[in-house]
Amino acid sequence: MNDQPQTETRLLVTPDREGERLDVFLAAATNLSRRAARRVIADGFVARNREALRVQSRLVTLGDVIDVHLPESELGVETDPPVTSINPLFEDRWLIVAAKPPGVLSQPAEGQRPGDAPAFDQQILLSLAWRDGQKPFLRLVHRLDRMTSGAMLFARSPDILPKLSRAWGDGQVERFYLAVIEGHPASDTFAVDSPIARDHNHRWRFQSDDGGKPSRTEIEVLAAIDDDLSVVGCRLVTGRTHQVRVHLATAGHPVLGDRLYHSKRADLVQRPLLHATALSLPHPATGEHLHVVCPPPIDIAKYLPEDLDLSNI
Repeated sequence: MNDQPQTETRLLVTPDREGERLDVFLAAATNLSRRAARRVIADGFVARNREALRVQSRLVTLGDVIDVHLPESELGVETDPPVTSINPLFEDRWLIVAAKPPGVLSQPAEGQRPGDAPAFDQQILLSLAWRDGQKPFLRLVHRLDRMTSGAMLFARSPDILPKLSRAWGDGQVERFYLAVIEGHPASDTFAVDSPIARDHNHRWRFQSDDGGKPSRTEIEVLAAIDDDLSVVGCRLVTGRTHQVRVHLATAGHPVLGDRLYHSKRADLVQRPLLHATALSLPHPATGEHLHVVCPPPIDIAKYLPEDLDLSNI
């Protein structure tokens, strides 16, 4: 690379372009013809993830960074980055915690099509790739429901991934949620110990069921607010699909906006007001205790008392 001109143009392989030949990708992403793209590659003016690449038929993958040693004006490309910058809640060489906004899938759904909005793990991958100039290792450790916002944990090293997965499976990772619920619970602190199983009468719903998997959620009322609503903090002792939503509904206090689990006033809000507000875990590399807090988005924050300290959750 030292004998090549300084990099002029950076391109990023997005979901709609992954799997293409390098020359096809380069021609589609610039104003070069297919023949001109092949010549540029053969002349050594293209690098993928900081390594020179002269094989025109090599397939590109999601997150590959393609540097072309030609000016942007000659290639006819946009100067703005093609991805939204992600500001992590925590990041080091081993892991990253980032805040997923509501309405975004944690990972791609089956049958993702060109033009579909990138899932959150894809957004993180693309943001890191653009920032660092090469495709990173990134693996999702857990998922959040599409309409749930909050902290999500990713492994940044293949050596760390199994350690994080074991910590998750062994219950060493503590998860805390914030929810706006309907009604005022009779007790300030209580727990719901109720097995959870899939509701066979509904494709996407789960339910409390004696034949289900053991599940426990510990709940603390943080504030009783007007209009017969409350703000609660929830600690997941287990981690079943839809656990917080099912357990709060089982307790008679569904998450405000959660139509799937019988919110009676769902029309008041645009989504179930549920937020993954904190993660606590032993750092898989250093062993130190790591506690990451994720501030809630505005649709939940407006329900919170001004003096509520989420750092203690």
